[in-house]
Amino acid sequence: MEQNPKQKAAIEKLQNEMNEHKDDAYIQAIGQFLIQQIEKIESAAEAILTTDKTVKKSLEVMKNEAKKKAVNGFAMFTPDEGFALVLKYFDIKSEKIEVPEVNLSVKKASRFDVKLDDFL
Repeated sequence: MEQNPKQKAAIEKLQNEMNEHKDDAYIQAIGQFLIQQIEKIESAAEAILTTDKTVKKSLEVMKNEAKKKAVNGFAMFTPDEGFALVLKYFDIKSEKIEVPEVNLSVKKASRFDVKLDDFL
């Protein structure tokens, strides 16, 4: 499918942010997910091009939602819930979220270990 100028610009914006944060597996996963949305949802490119919205800021939204949901300092989202929060943040309307296979390992790391306290 041929990309229109808005789609190209939105993908470039995401790729630039992903390149700035190559070692952040979450930004990589969400960036790839959003690129897929641009290809599927006509309005996604325009939503992503909103100047003040970034993948990194979408993670802040998730962090804040996790704080609200936390019980005894612990909260968890399913992939569907997490990606739904990203779509909501970017104001992208989607009838069905197709959750991609996500690999959250970072090439430099020999082990991935994260706790909610790391985000608080």
